Amino acid sequence: MATVTHPVPHPAVPRPVWWTLGITTLLIVAVALFLAFFDWNLLRGPIARRASAVTGRAVRIDGNLGVHLWSWTPSATVDGLKIGNPSWMAGGDTADIDRLTIAVKFWPLLIGRVELPLVQAEHPTLDLYRDPGGRVNWQFGKSNQPAKLPPVQHLVIDNGHVSYIDKKLGLTVVGTMQSSETAGGQGSFRLVGKGSINKDPFLVTVTGAGLINVRHDRPYPFDADIRAGDTHVVAHGQLPKPFDFGEIRGGLTVSGQNFADLYYLTGLALPMSPPYHLSGEMVRDGSSFSFSKVTGRVGASDLEGVFKVDREGDDRPDLHADLSSHQLYLADLGSLIGAPTSAIAKTPDQAADAARLKAEGRVLPDAALAVGRVRAMDATVHYRAASMLAGKLPLRAFALDLSLDHGVLTADPLSFSLPHGDLTAHVRIDARSDTPVSDVDARVVNLRMEDFQHSTLPALSGLVEARAKLHGAGGSVHEAASNASGGLTVIAPHGEIRRTLAELMGVDVIKGLGLYLSNDQSQTGVRCAVADFQVSGGVLTARNLVLDTDPVLANGKGTVDMRTEAINIVLEGHPKKFQLFHLKAPITITGQIRSPKIGVKTGAIAGQVVTAVALGAFLSPVAAILPFVDAGLTKDADCAGLTAQAQARGAPVKAAAVAAHR
Repeated sequence: MATVTHPVPHPAVPRPVWWTLGITTLLIVAVALFLAFFDWNLLRGPIARRASAVTGRAVRIDGNLGVHLWSWTPSATVDGLKIGNPSWMAGGDTADIDRLTIAVKFWPLLIGRVELPLVQAEHPTLDLYRDPGGRVNWQFGKSNQPAKLPPVQHLVIDNGHVSYIDKKLGLTVVGTMQSSETAGGQGSFRLVGKGSINKDPFLVTVTGAGLINVRHDRPYPFDADIRAGDTHVVAHGQLPKPFDFGEIRGGLTVSGQNFADLYYLTGLALPMSPPYHLSGEMVRDGSSFSFSKVTGRVGASDLEGVFKVDREGDDRPDLHADLSSHQLYLADLGSLIGAPTSAIAKTPDQAADAARLKAEGRVLPDAALAVGRVRAMDATVHYRAASMLAGKLPLRAFALDLSLDHGVLTADPLSFSLPHGDLTAHVRIDARSDTPVSDVDARVVNLRMEDFQHSTLPALSGLVEARAKLHGAGGSVHEAASNASGGLTVIAPHGEIRRTLAELMGVDVIKGLGLYLSNDQSQTGVRCAVADFQVSGGVLTARNLVLDTDPVLANGKGTVDMRTEAINIVLEGHPKKFQLFHLKAPITITGQIRSPKIGVKTGAIAGQVVTAVALGAFLSPVAAILPFVDAGLTKDADCAGLTAQAQARGAPVKAAAVAAHR
């Protein structure tokens, strides 16, 4: 008998569930229809008010607002979008866009990632501004971090205009922006601007590759060419993460006539320099910038190393530099304080300044320290030059460690290496007030006089030690020197001098001329030499000026006026033995520091001649020679006392040198 099977009845769906599903479906359809036909213009006001609250500035939508939600790439179009300036500005708009269209990918949005397949701006106008205090109108909130925008796959900027006014740097730029894509997927971005910077012409051109297929894992390349007066910057860079402007890297070449001019582009208070050309690798990482693997020339000197700038907190730049030169020209180093640069590296302005100083017979430069710039940044600089070219000066190497901390500049050490010694200085310039105050403590140790003479038989030889402690207020080297106070002491505890010079120092006519005419190269001892000056009001006044040789003791007096750079020193020699013919004619050092003149005070000789004539007329011919006779009563100088005194005043004289004279 066959078995009959009956179908198992499915449990019936409860009516409440059917009602729920039906109502939900109807709601979805209703919402969809509502959104499809909703007039989004009704939300222009609420959206603008919400945007104003978030940005802290007025946001307006003066035109149509259209939203298209039912797509895998929802989009919105806004006409007449205006973003106002912050409250500290007197009205106006930061951005004014005739039409802005933005599309976003739906699926990435579900996991919190924003990807924009399209951003199209028609006739955008950007008016960017920075005030003298550094506030900018394009920054939203208090963060000064660089913008990190979501990637844009298709960027179109149609007839864009941008203006930038920077009161802090003296920069004004008006430019155009254009980005387009062709049907074949090729396109480009181009920003071209021109204006002025510190009253000099300014031109900028930035070009980028097409954005039709930009990807997260592929860097975006760009080129930039900037000309600001005599400064030229060329960059071939890339954004490792497209539209993340916090990361930039690439090659950078910078050239110009003066490092100081870079302030108008970078905000960095760099020193004055001769013309330069440097190339290296540029990296931006957030608020840090580096210029590494730098090679090039500054004036006639080579330069290599790395620069790094950090901008944290209040956007105050902090510069760190580690630099070196294989060969440094002294004239290029002097340009740091405004001194004339090397002849092969002068700009027209620098050449004019050098000609003016030469015409005035002066050496000390008048270039003023820009105290406002110095206060606006911090710095740490380490620099070494392996060799130097310094004309007739025997300078071998140079070292500088410099720090700048909230307006106080310190160089410690600033040192020159000599064949047998060193010149080392500690320099502090306090620029926190309107008139900078400078303190210099310089020492010369183990210098040999023969190193300054290009002869196998030098006229002078021996050890020289010296110290200068100076304090002065002034915005330039010349002004600070003109107000300087302190002291300068130079000591030669022992040595040798060519006998010809020693005899002529005492103006022993017969013996000195005889040695000179016979080209006598013999030496005589120098027991000690001391030049000790007190400095007040920019004038160096001799306290002790003594040169004690075996045959002659010379004493001097006089001044060096740093205000006019005039020298007026008289050095009178006294023979230690009887001399038949002795002209009491002091040696004079006059003229300017740039070109001192050594001569004989002829007035004294004239007086002796007049006396001789008178005696010859009234007494006898033999009496005519009496005014020229020196009794030879001059004693040796107290070299031990003079040396100890110089040591007490800070001259780096070794104790052995003092003891040698006891």
